[in-house]
Amino acid sequence: MNMTKNSFMGLAATMLLLAAATSACADNKAEAAVHGNKGNELAQATKYDEAIVEFTKAIELSPKDARLYSDRGRVYRAAAKIPEALADFAKVIEITPKSEVGYLERGQTMMVQNKYDEALVDYDKAIQLNPNNPVCYDRRGYAFYNLRKYEDAVRDYTTSIQKKPDNALTFNRRADAYVALVQFAQAVPDLEAALKLKPDDFDTTQRLEYVKAKLVSPRPVAAAPVSTPAPTPPRPVEISLPMKVGLGAAALIVIIIIGVVLLRRKSRGY
Repeated sequence: MNMTKNSFMGLAATMLLLAAATSACADNKAEAAVHGNKGNELAQATKYDEAIVEFTKAIELSPKDARLYSDRGRVYRAAAKIPEALADFAKVIEITPKSEVGYLERGQTMMVQNKYDEALVDYDKAIQLNPNNPVCYDRRGYAFYNLRKYEDAVRDYTTSIQKKPDNALTFNRRADAYVALVQFAQAVPDLEAALKLKPDDFDTTQRLEYVKAKLVSPRPVAAAPVSTPAPTPPRPVEISLPMKVGLGAAALIVIIIIGVVLLRRKSRGY
């Protein structure tokens, strides 16, 4: 009887401890959420240092919450604290290895450093984990675009649009890839679709006007007037060297003859 009573008391104590631990954990998550929400508000106000402090407090209260690391990592990236951002996204991957979020965010961090090949590796992994997420294809398409692999970019943008046809940014990006391929006719419907989704977008309006101008047939170029060439002046007759010598000798003979004649006249008293 005593053993049964002692066992019962031990079980009750264990249950109380578990309940207390569960309650404390719930309280920590609730408090962590308060700091996390405050961190998001500060981040939207571009108060990055203060936001990081709030997210750090939230993580201390709930160290297994991958979302908190992801949020803090984005703030680190916005504040150009790249090593810290990469560490947080690596933590997201560690906590949730079957989620694409950590790979997407780390890939985006590689993109801001112009490390497009490294970004592709993370985007490939993100697509492998969640092939139904249109963001994965949009971001990988942008990496391909920056690597000047425009046809690959078009393919990924097309997949993203098929999965989410209401994203004006993806239509704009695919139009840019078409323009890079000098396929202006294909770019027009994408830009028009983007404007339907965001009618007041000035940049899209300007790009559409540019593409349409490229499609206009150029005006025929008028033939340049043919100018009448000026008459070529007659070339002087060239005298060969032997002829020059002969003429010189003849002239000398004439001079000698004239000199002889004059001397004879003089001697005769003329």
